[in-house]
Amino acid sequence: MTTATLTLDADSLPIEELSMPALMRELNLQQRPNWLLCKLMNALEQKRQAKGLGWSRAWNKYGLNVFRTHVHDREKDAAYLGASLPLLHRLLTLAPAAYRDFATELLADPALLMFTFYHNHEGPEGQHEGLTLSFGRKVAVNPSKRDRLDLILEDRRLDGRVDGLLDRVRLYVCPWSEYQHGKTHVAIIQPDPVGEVLLPAQALYENCVRHYHEWKGDDARQWSHWSARYIEYFGPRSFIPIGSSFA
Repeated sequence: MTTATLTLDADSLPIEELSMPALMRELNLQQRPNWLLCKLMNALEQKRQAKGLGWSRAWNKYGLNVFRTHVHDREKDAAYLGASLPLLHRLLTLAPAAYRDFATELLADPALLMFTFYHNHEGPEGQHEGLTLSFGRKVAVNPSKRDRLDLILEDRRLDGRVDGLLDRVRLYVCPWSEYQHGKTHVAIIQPDPVGEVLLPAQALYENCVRHYHEWKGDDARQWSHWSARYIEYFGPRSFIPIGSSFA
């Protein structure tokens, strides 16, 4: 295969202007250099994000480096799911009634999909390592769309270190019916003196970390798809803090 067939020339249509089917075709062929596949994939992700397609959401994409993903079975991992419910229900008391009702229905849905994403995060508040307990389902009337609920637990890195204690808890309640109009309920809990949220969140985090180490060598637990190699927020860790819970 010649170099000319592997690259787009200077007079080609800009990648950002390709349609989603054209981008998917080029990616599925995988007969491009990695740098170009990465550019194609990120252009596709931007289009999918704009349309609200699939699992991706802004809070699980920007400033994030997802270095491992575990996929869960609702029945086999019932105890793991159950451990998160008290904290979820506590946080949901902060949400409007419609979002509480949505979350309760979603978590009880037999078709519930569940993943744990392990990540580094860099933003205005500094660097964190942590995880996202992500719950979702395909929208019945349009399977390309997702209802989604994300609980994010994070430990802040200071002076190169983390201490294993949570510094931030975030909850995103994201029914497609609202997300298509740009609406999502968000609750962000920073350190609270009473520990009303962070104490149960800390116990949940430690439980998740234990399972991380139990599952990290289990091939059946790892979510893997060839496309993840070309998505900028998936990949090796951008930093590994001293004292990391995920070393």
